[in-house]
Amino acid sequence: MKKKMKSTAMVLLASATLILGACASTKDDTIDFILDWTPNTNHTGLYVALDKGYFEEEGVKVDIKLPSEDSSSDLVINGKAPFVVYFQDFMAKKLEKGAGITAVAALVEHNTSGIISAGEANIKSPKDLVGKKYGTWNDPIELAMLETLVSEEGGDFATVEKVPNTDANSITPIANKMFDAAWIYYGWDGIMAEQEGMKTNYFYLRDFAPEFDYYSPVIIANNDYLKEHPDQAKKVLKAIKKGYQYAIENPKESAEILIKHAPALENQKEFVLASQEYLSKHYASNPEKWGEFDADRWNAFYAWAYKKGILESDLKNQGFSNDYLSQ
Repeated sequence: MKKKMKSTAMVLLASATLILGACASTKDDTIDFILDWTPNTNHTGLYVALDKGYFEEEGVKVDIKLPSEDSSSDLVINGKAPFVVYFQDFMAKKLEKGAGITAVAALVEHNTSGIISAGEANIKSPKDLVGKKYGTWNDPIELAMLETLVSEEGGDFATVEKVPNTDANSITPIANKMFDAAWIYYGWDGIMAEQEGMKTNYFYLRDFAPEFDYYSPVIIANNDYLKEHPDQAKKVLKAIKKGYQYAIENPKESAEILIKHAPALENQKEFVLASQEYLSKHYASNPEKWGEFDADRWNAFYAWAYKKGILESDLKNQGFSNDYLSQ
């Protein structure tokens, strides 16, 4: 569920030849930056920073890599990489167990995930899922969030039929009527539905539960690295911020840079351009504030998880910092 929910269908469409092993260490002064999966429009600003020489301008050398079979978070927790792309919701259990990781920048300002459904299903809010078929990965956090959304509108989540979702994307099984609705990130599956001319309904989770406006995805860093190399970390993030600011202002050119560095996406160029056009509007409402976390929003999701018993401890103000974005 995690890779499907967070990486979106794009990552499974990219050529398998792109998958590279993340090595345990950087050679010389090269800084390893590990993605969560294969290159997609979540990562565009990283490749812009590489392509435009922003890292060089800051005097750092960054190698953007794809993950090995290990979880990207395990690589940074175990000190095998300074930076990886990850997600606030998945950080929760790791932080609770004492993992030495900190989210240092948000790639996207707000949570763009939500529920997409076939138009004829007439699902326009969480309560409309009652009596319908929902494609699920049977993840405890996923189901707890959906239960919260449905019950807060007076619906009985037990009456929502849960159908296992094992497809590479959620649009194909909806089109094939395997289920009525699924949880997606609009920047990929939603754009996919548009490109295929499907009639759908969609609502963002955050519109019905503000506590679900958590940060996804984020850049996390190893705490020992941050302690030992704070200035270097700031330089890396300064270059990345410039990359995302460029992508905000230049979606078409940025998409072309992404495709240049991930040539397997070339045969999906129109699709990638549409995805980039959408996501460039969501990286940050104020480009100067790109990457910054709002403490209240960060804490709200963990407070919900604690209340629901998903977490055994309160993680208020834990796991994030804006310090490394300040120059």
